Amino acid sequence: MDIENKMILGIGIYVLLFFVIYTLALQLVKFVVRKIGKSDISKPEYVTTDENDKKLNALKERIEEIEKKLENLQHNPEQSEVSEQSQKSVQSGNSEFTGDSEPSLPLTFFLPPPSPDGVFHDAFAEPKIGSTVYKMTTIDGNNGIFVFYDNRDALATAMISISQIVKTVCRVDNNKNAPRNIINVKEGRVVREGNSWRVTEKATVRFE
Repeated sequence: MDIENKMILGIGIYVLLFFVIYTLALQLVKFVVRKIGKSDISKPEYVTTDENDKKLNALKERIEEIEKKLENLQHNPEQSEVSEQSQKSVQSGNSEFTGDSEPSLPLTFFLPPPSPDGVFHDAFAEPKIGSTVYKMTTIDGNNGIFVFYDNRDALATAMISISQIVKTVCRVDNNKNAPRNIINVKEGRVVREGNSWRVTEKATVRFE
């Protein structure tokens, strides 16, 4: 009987120890799970700076672009003022070319009949009825090219004296009497002498 009681007592002790250990292990697992859960919740989120760097770079590029536009806007008014002054100097009340300033852009002038020695002593910013026979373009203000002005009034003026008004500064391809039209074949060249323009190379025209 003593042996049986001891065996029963031993089994009871083992069962009790098993439940105690099981309970402790279960509590320990729950404790660990709660700790892990809290640490996950309180764990701060770390955001990479790649996206922020991209946004900053885009912002810098935009700022540089705006600065360039502002710089261009600061320069454009000066350029427009220069352009307006150039146009005013050509289209002013005194339309004659005085040569007081050097043009910075291609300019067109209208020339009267030349002198017998092939010199245009005037140049007008606008064509003048009865006085305009040729049209000249100059870039540097010292050298220019000229052609016969394709206009009925210019033709009528040229017919007054073809030998002096036309042949003095132009070569004629065909010597037709009483032409009804003058066609430009090749432009001529002039050089500035003070307020006058001297022909250095005759233009070529054809009578029709």
